[in-house]
Amino acid sequence: MKEPLTPLIIKQHLNREYTIAVPLFKDNKTNYLVIEYKGEEHQRFYHLVKHLFKNVSVDEYYIYEGKDSTRLQVFIPVNQLSIEEADQQLHLYSEALKEKMTKKWKTLPSLNLPEAYNIVTIPHNQI
Repeated sequence: MKEPLTPLIIKQHLNREYTIAVPLFKDNKTNYLVIEYKGEEHQRFYHLVKHLFKNVSVDEYYIYEGKDSTRLQVFIPVNQLSIEEADQQLHLYSEALKEKMTKKWKTLPSLNLPEAYNIVTIPHNQI
């Protein structure tokens, strides 16, 4: 019996054979803010994010390893924000992080990207 397509694709994604991405918007609203870091100082970034979120009272967030150990993805659940509201909130987080380290991350969703490019890859492992 043949395995259903979806579980096979997810397995291939988790085995790093494919990369799966999903849109961040539905009906011009997002439920997640995302910070994607790529660099050698991923452990420092991890601790800076935890410290920043503690200081700004962000209690719910999830940190995942991306395609490899030098890529981290931080997901912050939010309640139906517009792209403008999301971009503004992410700008504040990004500026706070830039005070402590060189910027090697991107934030999503972004006003600078068309809606079709406001996508995020599904992470591999939760940290």
